[in-house]
Amino acid sequence: MNCGGCSGAVTRALTKKEDEIESFNVSLDDQIVEVVAGDDDYEKVKEFIAKTGKATDDATEEEIQAYVKKQEELKKQEELKKQEELKNKQEQEQEQEQKQEQEQEQEPEAAAGEAKQEDAAEPKE
Repeated sequence: MNCGGCSGAVTRALTKKEDEIESFNVSLDDQIVEVVAGDDDYEKVKEFIAKTGKATDDATEEEIQAYVKKQEELKKQEELKKQEELKNKQEQEQEQEQKQEQEQEQEPEAAAGEAKQEDAAEPKE
């Protein structure tokens, strides 16, 4: 698969066979089609993909392990990113709460200071 048209053709073909396969994932970036099907259906799926005019190759055990490892790493990175985003959001919320508390504490002090200034400005009789 070298283009979106190729991956689209394979995706459309596999979508038509969804009742015969458990799941599938087409990755243009990795040039891989991952299909989960029963043992008896493997050759059928392979033949069906070949009918789209796209070549099919059996992955070696090493290629499968490398692919699985890469997917696991990507998943871990995504999870770490989500955790970092959540942590940053919580920190921002805490900072905002502290700022609001400080503003609320300063309001009575400012009001008291204004009242003293008004008292000092009034003429005494």
